[in-house]
Amino acid sequence: MRANDGGKDVFSVESDLKVIKRTKVYQEIAEQIMNLIEEGKLKHGDRLPPERRLAEIFQVSRHPVREAIRILEEQKVLVSRVGSGTFVENEQGPSVDDLLTRALQREKAKLSEIFQFRRMIEPQIAAHAALKASGQDIAALERLIGRQKKAGDIRRMVELDQAFHIALARATQNGTLLKVVERLNDILSASRIKVSRIPNRNALSVAGHAKILRAVAGGDSNAALVAMEEHLLQVEDLARQERPNG
Repeated sequence: MRANDGGKDVFSVESDLKVIKRTKVYQEIAEQIMNLIEEGKLKHGDRLPPERRLAEIFQVSRHPVREAIRILEEQKVLVSRVGSGTFVENEQGPSVDDLLTRALQREKAKLSEIFQFRRMIEPQIAAHAALKASGQDIAALERLIGRQKKAGDIRRMVELDQAFHIALARATQNGTLLKVVERLNDILSASRIKVSRIPNRNALSVAGHAKILRAVAGGDSNAALVAMEEHLLQVEDLARQERPNG
């Protein structure tokens, strides 16, 4: 049976969907659906199997399936029609930043490549922030460093480390850069926890962030770029000590 707008039902791609294994199952469900769209196995107007059937395929409850669909609806990738079902809606295809961050997600095991990407983009983010940051942005960065100095729990240290990089990207006033950094933080969260167990890691992070902030607050884009490059190289060295084969 076909959808009213000419799209096809996609029970034929059920074999391409895999059992869900990781903690945030709704994210993997959304990612698998997006992969099928990127590969052309799902096209605009195609109807997804019902929630119940998707839950059976993924071997999860219906709640994460519903959450994944909601997220993709917010991204205007899917649309749910009462009495008809859920359909692929992204006629224009996924945005550039979504494609980029999903590619990073697929490469998350290759930590060296992620750091290589970070060295390409984050120094430029710092430099741009130095030109665009408002007084409110500077104050937010200062507060985060202050909290980071007092953090005693490893997970709290990681949260504040992530928050600093997100706040710096927000200071660029560029939504695409902000989305990329947010996704990077999701990918790197586990590795950050491991690295944070290294003695003096938090102190080194605070020092690196403080140097970046001084340059940004001073409106010195070149100094901000250099400070971020130095910070990332230091963090990468620590990560390699933790993962010698990574």
